[in-house]
Amino acid sequence: MNRHHVNTLPKNQEIGRKDLRVLEVVGPAGAGKSTLCLSLQDASESIRLSDFPDVRKIADAPFFVWYGLQLLPRVLYLANRESRQLTRREFAWLSILHGWPTVLQKGQKANKQVTILDQGPVYLMTELREFGPEYLRGRGAEKTWQSLYRKWGATLHAIVWLDAPDTFLVQRIRAREKEHLVKNGSVESAFEFLHRYRVAYERTLSTLAANSAALRVIRFDTNRETPPQIVNQVLTALDLSA
Repeated sequence: MNRHHVNTLPKNQEIGRKDLRVLEVVGPAGAGKSTLCLSLQDASESIRLSDFPDVRKIADAPFFVWYGLQLLPRVLYLANRESRQLTRREFAWLSILHGWPTVLQKGQKANKQVTILDQGPVYLMTELREFGPEYLRGRGAEKTWQSLYRKWGATLHAIVWLDAPDTFLVQRIRAREKEHLVKNGSVESAFEFLHRYRVAYERTLSTLAANSAALRVIRFDTNRETPPQIVNQVLTALDLSA
């Protein structure tokens, strides 16, 4: 049985605006991540929703050329014939994980808003470590991962984790128009998929937290809390409530 709880912050643990600049919203499919991100952006002019560089956009090409070239020697060193190779999308994700912290940190110096990320580094790291080439889970890749964890531990100031019981998540996945791997499969396979992702996410969160004592994870059960309630609690944590 899955246990879900809302982890609200005591007053002595509230996060002030001067301390919190970049926040990521994460959680399993159907948890309500995109809804919360849009609601937070609409709730305050001090919040902006940001997305990672897009390899399909010409404007982002210099980013991938610069940071991809920096990363290429390391990727070639790690690659081996016994494992499948990185796809182009996965290489782009690694380039984002490598270079995006610098971009965000520079942007924060000129921007007073809180930056909200929907499926940012936590999502990318979880995907790559869980479903990427086998050599990314080997000992040889640990130095690379530790470098990424340190970068993001210094960049992310808080993570909002959304979750709900599996039954409700599956209902939401199947009710929406958006396609998903488990949308038309069995309930058992959907539960197994959600469990695997949840374990993988928790592994990423715990490792990030180990690399940053200041990083906070705020948890909500979206089956118990409505979107407006969650928005209000996050705004309070950000010291942005009206």
